[in-house]
Order: sequence, then C-alpha cells, then structure tokens
Amino acid sequence: MIEKTNFKGIEAIKLENNYLKVIIIPELGGKIASIYNIEKDFELLFQNKEDIYVKPKLYDAFEKFDASGFDDAFPTIDKCSVYINNKHIEYPDHGEIWSSEFQYETKEDKITLSYNSKILTYTYIKKLHLKGDRLICEYEIKNNGEFDIPCIWAFHCLVNCEEDMKIIFSKGTDLIENVHESKYLGKEGTVHKYPQTLDLNGGEFYLNKILPKDLKNTEKYYVKGKVNKGQCGMYYPSKDISYNIYYDEKKLPYLGFWVTEGGFRGDYNCALEPTNGYYDDIIKSTNKNSVFILQQGKSLCFNMEIELKVLKK
Repeated sequence: MIEKTNFKGIEAIKLENNYLKVIIIPELGGKIASIYNIEKDFELLFQNKEDIYVKPKLYDAFEKFDASGFDDAFPTIDKCSVYINNKHIEYPDHGEIWSSEFQYETKEDKITLSYNSKILTYTYIKKLHLKGDRLICEYEIKNNGEFDIPCIWAFHCLVNCEEDMKIIFSKGTDLIENVHESKYLGKEGTVHKYPQTLDLNGGEFYLNKILPKDLKNTEKYYVKGKVNKGQCGMYYPSKDISYNIYYDEKKLPYLGFWVTEGGFRGDYNCALEPTNGYYDDIIKSTNKNSVFILQQGKSLCFNMEIELKVLKK
C-alpha cells in the first residue's frame, strides 16, 4: 500500500505492507523519516525531537536542523571547496540532497523521487518499494555535464541506540581507523584492532558496542581500507530484531560508523555508513586516492536493501 499522509507537519508518503511501515518526505531530500516493524512495535530510525520539521535551505548547517532519520549524503559529508572546470564549487555540509525538495510520482507500490542539482550538473533519482521485511532503495545519479564530478555518496541513516545492542561490521573486519578526535580512541588517523581495543587509559574498549548516553561521547571511525562484503547491521536484543544493510561492495567499498552517546545535542543514535569515499570530504578522499569520480555523461547506479528481520516469532 502507498498513500499520502502528514508527518510532523509536512507532506509525506507512506509505504506499508504486512511487515513494515515507512515514511518518506519528498520536501526534505526524500528523507526516510520512519522505518517501523509492525510485529515488534519497533521504530528503527532516530526521530525528530521537535513536533514539526523545519525546512532547511541550501548551504544551511546540518546540525541546526533535525539530524534524524535516513538522509542521503551527496556529493559530500563534510562541507568543502572543490575545483571543477577552472572554478571552485562549494559543496554543502552533509551534501546538497538533504536540504533539497524532490519531485515525485507513485505507481503501484513504488515511489520515484527526482532532483536536478542547483550547484552541479547531475540529476538524482531514487526509487523506493517494500519487499517482505525489506525496504529496497534504487539509485541513479547521472552527470549530464561536460566535466567530471568528484563526489562521495554516504548512507546517512541514524538509528536508535540501546545499551545492549550489537554493531555488526562487514565480515572480515579486523582494523578500524579513527577519523574524529576522541577521548577514548585518540587522534584522527589512529588505527585500532576490531572488535576490541585499548582506550587511551589502557582500558578495554569494544568497537561493536554502545556506551551509555550519560557519558556524553561521540565517535566516528571507518573500517580500515575496503570491505570484503556489502553487508553490515545491528542486533537489538530488547526486540530480538536484526537490522541488516545489503549493498554492492564494489560500488560502495568503504564503511564508516558514527555514534553520539549523548555527546551531540544529547542525542542517542548511531549510523553504519556504507560509502564510496574514504573519508568524509572530497579533499581527504582525493589525498587518499579513494574519491569517486562521476564522469561526464555517466551514471552511478546502485541499490541499498534495509531489512528488519524478526529472529523469533
């Protein structure tokens, strides 16, 4: 089933089947605001703490708005200045998509969202539908211009934290690189063993677990190098539910992880972030020879599948 609805004061589209209810907001970059498992009464996504959504403008700071749900971060995560066609182009904080209004159409049980960039020469198309206990997201980003576009796409999907949850990185992960000044993991660029390492005080630190909210901490780290398999997720013991992400590791070869344990605005959420850049902005990714170049006339096409799997009926 697909229908129009109102969600926190803004027009939205609801997808629903026997397993999931999903809320999409076209006016906010096609934000996915809710992924709800019906059987377990379980909301995956971190929710907007305000009663209504405030619509941002291009180049607004991401942190001044809701910072909730699942946004597409494109063409960057961190704001940066990029030299294209003999001029500097400013890439906005968390990219252009999250602050942009999308056109959309619905057909049968699928919604197609589309947008033409205001700062670059790309068109952005996202198609969403439900298949059993999975949300299927199909992407096509096309460069219509005469110059290549250096870019990063990242899966910026903020989910609720629980203290006993388990973070499941891609199979074969044995090292992570810290990319965010940390009181536990040290300076940017510090490499740690996964899943267990030592913090700066010599104490045990588990990279696959969540700290309590009252510690007011934040972390950001990446799997060191490319992942072996395009699958990762989280397990919530309180509901015996598994959140799984499936994707093509050749299209999105890197995997980041962000968590705020009360350290950012008091929020308690985290995000596994499959991406095609290592890491966070075009300059750093270029310096590490890991930036994606969307060539003129070419398209970047890939799928993301989000599963909420009930483990015990």
